[in-house]
Amino acid sequence: MFHSLIRSILVCSAVIGVSMASASGYIARAQFASDVLDREPIDELGDVIQVQYGEIQRVYFFTDIRDMSGSQVTHRWTLDGELEAEIPFDIGGDRWRVWSSKRLMPGFDGQWTVEVVKDGEVIETRSFNYVDEW
Repeated sequence: MFHSLIRSILVCSAVIGVSMASASGYIARAQFASDVLDREPIDELGDVIQVQYGEIQRVYFFTDIRDMSGSQVTHRWTLDGELEAEIPFDIGGDRWRVWSSKRLMPGFDGQWTVEVVKDGEVIETRSFNYVDEW
């Protein structure tokens, strides 16, 4: 009987450990792109994006989220540390791809950062410099 009790406790511990690990999930990919088509980024922008005068540039932030079904994540966009936008997403499956975007114009130059936030905790961060070289 004692061995059965120990075995049951170990099995329950293993099941709880697996469900806790899957509840936390992870970010499989996070990148800046010039567009997203068919739920995939068409390219990957580098760490520096140059201001194009007379043009409005849209920069997309794409995130491939795994094992967070039922959770909510937020893309938090900042410019030189100042909050510009927060875009929340409800995660509806074990693999969920989301993206948000910002329209960048001349005068919006500086260090742009997007934080992926879940339950108040930053779980991923990416940045680029929007540079006015004129």
